[in-house]
Amino acid sequence: MNNRLARKYRDEPRPRQGLLRTREFLMKDLYTFDASSRDALQTYHEVREVYAAFFDELKVPYLTAEADSGNIGGDLSHEYHMLSPKGEDQIINCSSCDYVANEEVARSEKEPSSEELYDTRTQALTRSPKEEILSLEQFAQAHPWHTVTCALSRDGETTYIAIYPAVVIHGHECVKRSTKLNFDVFKSTFPDVDTLAEDTTKRMSTRMKKKYVLDYRISEAMKKLCNESLPTRQDLDVDLDNVPIVDLVKIEDGDGCPKCETGTLKVHTSIELGHTFHLGTKYSKPLNARVPGDSPLSGTIKNIATKGTIHGKKTEEISADDVKENKIFLEMGCHGIGVSRLIAAVADSFADAKGLNWPRVISPFEAVVIPAPGLEDDAKMVLDTILPRAALTSSAASRICSVDAILDDRPKDMAWKLKDADLIGYPILVVLGKSWRKEQKCEVQCRQLGDLRQDVALPELKGFVDELLRQL
Repeated sequence: MNNRLARKYRDEPRPRQGLLRTREFLMKDLYTFDASSRDALQTYHEVREVYAAFFDELKVPYLTAEADSGNIGGDLSHEYHMLSPKGEDQIINCSSCDYVANEEVARSEKEPSSEELYDTRTQALTRSPKEEILSLEQFAQAHPWHTVTCALSRDGETTYIAIYPAVVIHGHECVKRSTKLNFDVFKSTFPDVDTLAEDTTKRMSTRMKKKYVLDYRISEAMKKLCNESLPTRQDLDVDLDNVPIVDLVKIEDGDGCPKCETGTLKVHTSIELGHTFHLGTKYSKPLNARVPGDSPLSGTIKNIATKGTIHGKKTEEISADDVKENKIFLEMGCHGIGVSRLIAAVADSFADAKGLNWPRVISPFEAVVIPAPGLEDDAKMVLDTILPRAALTSSAASRICSVDAILDDRPKDMAWKLKDADLIGYPILVVLGKSWRKEQKCEVQCRQLGDLRQDVALPELKGFVDELLRQL
């Protein structure tokens, strides 16, 4: 494994959401290398467990979604999303089961056949004498249950055409609804599509190459109509057997779940915080990155000579001859957490009208002691109660049992310090004010626990603060 924290840079046309989309950012990367697909898949799922434990400890509202590997490659990847109305990503989950996926790979309930859902009656197409070949686009537009969307390639030489149903089944009650194109799927099918192009229709010409993609719901009906309406397949400008078939319809709230029979799907706006990729041999084969037959890595796979599955994923066969002849390519994985985005997203999502509200594990300090004027010496004693002097030593046991606290001894008035502490976002405030002068009690405040305020005597203070921190 190669684990690193590095600065990265992006030059996007439109950085978004301030801190969430800066041009320079910190990224925690992890690269893994294994000698067999079985070991690589095991490593991948161990990394997923560690990432889940990390986000659980942060106590942020997150979902782990099946994802498309995109340009990075590989055939297995997951994204880690924090739910937020300020996010630019969308993920879909089921109300009844554990189905979660991002918008690029999410699917709704398997629908009835095209013949059951759509009017498949053929309509006559008029052609001029010179027009010997019909385009699939013309054919689709002649039938009202089709919707056609066109886009251009970046070089302006190709027209990309998506054909999908005008209506689909909505939920388990079999109600029809109108459709919208899932542009993420369209873009992943044709990566060269120009997403910023304007006046697309005006720029199209008959001289351009055309490439089509069909929605799976209408692919068979389309082939049937073409076969019935055209004398031969050669009368069409495309071979239907080679047209990509995907799910082009954008999912909406209430669509049926593809995994269970009772659940409905919910679309959430989110911020992507991390991503894990199982790359396999996508990069090791072009780079000829092999495992030597006499290396410690190869010794772990000499007995793995049969195919199998791990975590539901098929593993590749490795023979003894492959080991002997150094034909074993490294199985790779890459994983990352956007540190800068994570901090910005947590800060933005947890803040309230008073200021920041950090989760305990990434707060600058777990507690702050704030004395009223004239109580600075007493505040040092309270700090020692929360943070024993032994905690300043190298003893690991002492550090574990202590609270990470700080004393605000700046020469400011009490009201200013309290507002500043809320603005900074300390999880716990220990205030020495009127209750301390009268009864030697500290007022403990915690906004994250229902704006808690409670007077606590000094002997019970350490235990009380520890108990609050365990809840954060």
